[in-house]
Amino acid sequence: MRHGRLVLILLWRELVAGLRATRRRDLAWIALGGGGLLAYAIADIVIALHAAGPKLRHDQLLWMLGLPITFAALGCLGGNAMSRLCLSRAFAPFLKALPVASAERRRMAAVGAFALGLPLTLMIATAVGFACAVIGKPLAPAWGLGAAILFALSFATAAFWRLRRPRLLVDAAASEAAPVGKPWLRRFDRARPSWLSSWAWKLPAGHIRPSWKLAAASLLLGLATILAAWVSLAGRTAGPAAVAGLAGGILVFMLSLRCQPLGSPVLRTAPIGFTRVWLRLVRLPLQLSLAFFLLPAGAALAAEPSAWSVPVASGLWLLVLNGAYAVFGAYFLNAPFAAMLSFVGALAYAGYETFEYGRTVLIGLAALVFFLWHRTRQRYRNG
Repeated sequence: MRHGRLVLILLWRELVAGLRATRRRDLAWIALGGGGLLAYAIADIVIALHAAGPKLRHDQLLWMLGLPITFAALGCLGGNAMSRLCLSRAFAPFLKALPVASAERRRMAAVGAFALGLPLTLMIATAVGFACAVIGKPLAPAWGLGAAILFALSFATAAFWRLRRPRLLVDAAASEAAPVGKPWLRRFDRARPSWLSSWAWKLPAGHIRPSWKLAAASLLLGLATILAAWVSLAGRTAGPAAVAGLAGGILVFMLSLRCQPLGSPVLRTAPIGFTRVWLRLVRLPLQLSLAFFLLPAGAALAAEPSAWSVPVASGLWLLVLNGAYAVFGAYFLNAPFAAMLSFVGALAYAGYETFEYGRTVLIGLAALVFFLWHRTRQRYRNG
């Protein structure tokens, strides 16, 4: 019982250390600028909800099916992410010297995960109840409570499933041992600095470890691509396949990009520049993204040869979005999930504002990407 709060203590100390390492000017920018943007976003959402209130109140499909599925999916994602975060702290290498059994470490991770899940559940209840009150939905508090209960149940289910999986203390040592055989990434990961992507993915000597996650992700992406290609070929239109190639390509890039080596003192003290290391980390995920894009782009071109500009434009936008997310991934460094959420949120907000102010909003998005690039480069140079 004495170690029950250890994971929470570690997370709190990491947060405090991160805040202390951040300059006061940057904290002020985050607090004032982020607070202002948040207030503006909330006001914008309230206005949009007021305008769409009558339609939303009578959309039975939304209330009976859309919202339950959405909050169940959010709960599963949140439970998996929080339990994974807490497990990584409970089984951290520097805690191996403690005489704590594996079951006790899982209990420590469970305490941390459910403690972090409580404020998320309260936020869901408050947000849904407030939205229902804005649009005039009867029994707004009840809808907020129901959404919170559904989120909590799915969160707990995903967290329990993740926490009950066997995790041995020798996993880290086993992963560091180089397996016998020829590395799969030899031809793609030997450019200088060599084996950098393997280091970022924590692959022993370039060997890809098969897993159900990799198989499931490959299967889902493959099925989506085949379906989009079939729709384009059947309808003689390039749109569906081009959109699927763009969406799947950026998703592959986001899932495969890892930028942890940028925070390593080994690279920061080596005679190698930030841009070179960053481009080297981006290289392999970009190859995977383009390789995925080629199949639906070919189907789009075959379905409607006269509309060759559609797959070409999709390819160019894919390169732009990959470059933008590479900056987000490098800025958030050890938190790819936070990088994905921030990137998707920035894109969604910029896309929403373009309907009101036009494409000039994209200049602000470009300025944000440049600012993140500048801050990441400074952090790499100065620590």
